Amino acid sequence: MSIEDLKEKYPIGTRVTIKEMRGEKNMPKGLKGTVVSIDDAGQIHVSWDNGSSLALTNQDSFELSDTIRVLLVKPGEKAEMVDMGEDLDSMQQIVGGMIEEYMPFEDDVAIVCNDEGKMRGMPLNRGIRGENGALQDIIAGPFFVCYAPIESEKFLSLPPEFEKKYEAMFRNPETFYQTPDGIIAISHVPTAREMER
Repeated sequence: MSIEDLKEKYPIGTRVTIKEMRGEKNMPKGLKGTVVSIDDAGQIHVSWDNGSSLALTNQDSFELSDTIRVLLVKPGEKAEMVDMGEDLDSMQQIVGGMIEEYMPFEDDVAIVCNDEGKMRGMPLNRGIRGENGALQDIIAGPFFVCYAPIESEKFLSLPPEFEKKYEAMFRNPETFYQTPDGIIAISHVPTAREMER
């Protein structure tokens, strides 16, 4: 398979699952990871869920996963990276209804939320801020953040650098208050008791 064919079959953000990686006892069957690049030698570089960054070669046995790794953000809860099904039903289940793709950032990432979240009165979740830090929008209800390059026909897993960036952005829950100057958002770290709920 040519390098171009490999890049088309395994674009950045694709989830793969190990069937066998010979001689690597810390890389067991079933371990999942996210493709981060393909080099000129045809090695598929992967960010593995166990923290490893070993590349896949034509000597290894692996398969495409039917999941994607996304940042899940729920109202009142700390954001977390999770695996979810890449099918529409799984996405609708996560957001509690029909999905809407929202791309307010310069990066190729999408916020996928309930398209009727505000109309249905779902709990306010996180604020979206502009470059100057001003509140531009508020997402209602649960949402997830995924990789969505323009050339891809489907949502993909967040590459590691985006995992870190957006996990930091949406990590802690926010409470919203109406003031004479407009709505403000206050971020807070959930207590142990809140996390148990």
